[in-house]
Amino acid sequence: MLWRTMGQPAATDKVSFADVPAGSYYAQAVAWAVESGITQGVGGGKFDPTATCTRAQIAAFLARSMK
Repeated sequence: MLWRTMGQPAATDKVSFADVPAGSYYAQAVAWAVESGITQGVGGGKFDPTATCTRAQIAAFLARSMK
């Protein structure tokens, strides 16, 4: 949602998470969020795109996006 709100900016790097396929509809958004310092994934080279975000994670994403 943040990526769309920001106008779907292009990321300069590819996604580097084992569980985010390069051709997925959300790969550009994930790459942008990583480049922007909004997220670093869940660790172990994974992003876990099917997990539910907690309220704390969403608050951290929003705070980081405003820097």
